[in-house]
Amino acid sequence: MKRIFHLTIGLLFLLPGVAPFALAGEVIDGIVATVNRQPLFQSDWEEAICFEAFMQQKPIAQVTQADRVKALQRLIDRQLLQAQMGNKTFLQPSPDDIEKDVAKLRVQVPNGDDDGSWQKLLASYGLTPDILKAHLLTEVRVMNFVEVRLRPNVHVQPEEIEAYYKSQLLPDLKKDGGKVIALDEVAPRIRELLVQQRMDEMLDAWLHNLRQQAEIHSTVPIPAEAAVAEQNRASGTN
Repeated sequence: MKRIFHLTIGLLFLLPGVAPFALAGEVIDGIVATVNRQPLFQSDWEEAICFEAFMQQKPIAQVTQADRVKALQRLIDRQLLQAQMGNKTFLQPSPDDIEKDVAKLRVQVPNGDDDGSWQKLLASYGLTPDILKAHLLTEVRVMNFVEVRLRPNVHVQPEEIEAYYKSQLLPDLKKDGGKVIALDEVAPRIRELLVQQRMDEMLDAWLHNLRQQAEIHSTVPIPAEAAVAEQNRASGTN
């Protein structure tokens, strides 16, 4: 499933990278958006941008304005999903779980096992260990919620697994000159891939509906919100 919130470690590095709007240590705040009258501040946005850039280890100079807008869209989406969760501790990972996630991250960056290098790397993105852990906790919690809500509604039939095996996997293996693998060996992985694809589609549809039902205002033009606003105008809805 898409990790639009940069959640579980398995997909942490799939995120589009974005860049901060201010230098580390510089305090800039103000409301950039409201979601059902709940504010999202410039500092929220800036911190999310820093977090995303760090997660992909993408140089700040390579980030585009489009990436920044996508980061704000993800903040809005996360706010919408969190509103569905209610209890703030619902499906919240334990501190030990977060420490393990941080450890996995450190393995994947140069000199991550050295505390000094790790701290320096975080600081270069305007982050601290506590800020990193706070983002990981929020993201994992939201994705746990999405997993609980959507996975039970996904049903993959054996014939769908076989069709993917014949139409996608086998041609790819032959093209790359790889050894042909029996269907029975790869069926569980194919099933999970198809489940994740269905969950992506369901999550997109769910978020679309949540956006349509919500009162969202942003000082930054967001394509998805502009489309919803246009639909509302066309239907005569305020």
